[in-house]
Amino acid sequence: MMEREGSVRRAPLFLFVALALVATVLVAAGGWPGAAGAAPRGSSTSARVQDQPGQSRPFTLTARKYAFSPARIEVYAGDLVKITFEAQDIPHSFTIDAYRIAKRAAPGRPAVFEFRADQAGTFPYYCNLTIDEGCRQMRGELVVRAKPKG
Repeated sequence: MMEREGSVRRAPLFLFVALALVATVLVAAGGWPGAAGAAPRGSSTSARVQDQPGQSRPFTLTARKYAFSPARIEVYAGDLVKITFEAQDIPHSFTIDAYRIAKRAAPGRPAVFEFRADQAGTFPYYCNLTIDEGCRQMRGELVVRAKPKG
């Protein structure tokens, strides 16, 4: 009979610990209404993303036969530019001096990187490798337009 009384006393303690654990997980995940970090009712994550300055702009840039494709990338000031740079024949680099970017890719080994286009203007990009004379002729341009008003 003593064993039964002991197990009855442990049940409320177990329930209390389980509920405390669930509440902790919900608050940490931001899922408890009114908890710090929780999204207010009626709002959504996508609304917050739209409120952030700039957009995410993904590009795949290839280097092949001493040319970049595309040879021109256009974005708006404030955009987050994500580039997947692929070399299809020999190693090449993607360099923009004004943004202090110099990335190298080899066939089968792309370089993936991001940067914030925070300076309006036209910026040349080029291959800075010297393994072949044709690399020095590789040119393109990044055009960063001022954000439209309105």
